[in-house]
Amino acid sequence: MARKPASRGASRSRKPERQVAGWVWLLTGVVAGVFIAFLYHLAQVRLDPAPQTVEAKTPAPSTETDNGGSGPRFDFYAVLPKMEVILPKSEEPDLPRRVTSQQPESNDTGSTATPTRSGEQFLLQAGSFRSDDDANRRRGELILQGFSARIQPVSMGNGDTWHRVMVGPFDNANVMHRAQDKLANAGIETLAIRVKQD
Repeated sequence: MARKPASRGASRSRKPERQVAGWVWLLTGVVAGVFIAFLYHLAQVRLDPAPQTVEAKTPAPSTETDNGGSGPRFDFYAVLPKMEVILPKSEEPDLPRRVTSQQPESNDTGSTATPTRSGEQFLLQAGSFRSDDDANRRRGELILQGFSARIQPVSMGNGDTWHRVMVGPFDNANVMHRAQDKLANAGIETLAIRVKQD
């Protein structure tokens, strides 16, 4: 006789647990380690003080004046008192205008000019560049627009040389302001400077 197969009850089979592959754990550890090393490096960079500069010892200044030609000659003692930066035209006080109804109009263009003190001229600084090539490029732009421009090299105390592009001189403030407006329309910012002549 044939045996009847034994019936078994429904057996629960366990689903295999998903295990994370070993390479994923390795990759996660490497990324975390690199991130921690990066944060440590940033903390060290912020904590380091600025590099210290070594200054040469200079002898104490003596009270005697040395008129010999051995020391450097500085011209800024004479130049700086002659130059003065003037305020932009929006901050200048308005000068009172004289209105005379009894006198006929004259075609004299000098009567509308802003009065200047005798011996004064105005310059516009149209840029200051470290590179002589950049200064010459700006000078060329100004010449193409009809301005007389020159480059004034200036040596700084730390040994750097800057090249200032100067426009002018202008004999009165109105002419200078018209030139300043024309340069502003061309996208060139300027700084107005009053030069006192002796």
